[in-house]
Amino acid sequence: MDRHRPYHPHLTIARARSSRHRSATSLVPYVDGLTDFAGREWTVGELCLVRSHPPAPGVPGRQPRYEVVAAWPLGH
Repeated sequence: MDRHRPYHPHLTIARARSSRHRSATSLVPYVDGLTDFAGREWTVGELCLVRSHPPAPGVPGRQPRYEVVAAWPLGH
């Protein structure tokens, strides 16, 4: 199920790459850096697990494709 629509603000919690790109990078400094973060209040109606499919390298103008793997309604 592909969703092709205008960009909507979102929060990326994590990004996983294939095993050939994995490294032992610690995320602790990044989490610590956000300790005092305070942003505008906003309401979430749905939580989506999204897989991104980057464009082929060297193809100008191509955009990533996003696939909703699962969705969970929030709230009422």
